Amino acid sequence: MMRAGSMIVELTLALGLLTAIGLTVFKGSLDLMGPRQWTIYQNITDAHLTYEEAYAQRISFEELTDLDSPWPVFPARSETEVEIGKFPGGSPIMATVIRTRIADTNNLPSAGGNGTLTSNPSEMETWQLQSHLTYVIGGEEYVKSRTVVRSQ
Repeated sequence: MMRAGSMIVELTLALGLLTAIGLTVFKGSLDLMGPRQWTIYQNITDAHLTYEEAYAQRISFEELTDLDSPWPVFPARSETEVEIGKFPGGSPIMATVIRTRIADTNNLPSAGGNGTLTSNPSEMETWQLQSHLTYVIGGEEYVKSRTVVRSQ
């Protein structure tokens, strides 16, 4: 013989059990997505640095060594906020690109080095173009960089 209200107790217990199972499955899904988000960020940042590397290789040497070059002479640097992708839903993923160039020590003094016509008779110029990408994941800041060496 059933007592009054026992059905409410059974329904409450069943609902509580289903809620606990649902929350466990949901947490498991989130645990699976965490590493995927990390992988997505790594792929996006690597893709943008591949663009930076290609840009550094294709820019003309005259434009590279100009006063308003995208890669100013170290210790000066240029910083640019860039959108490197979008989250699902359309919100942007932002990062900062920092660029600088470093002269080879054998460059002539007019090209930022300490070389002489004896050590550098062809008056060759060599520059290291550095691009650094800084971005934030989960409150932590990360930096990736690429260096391209250009000579003329």
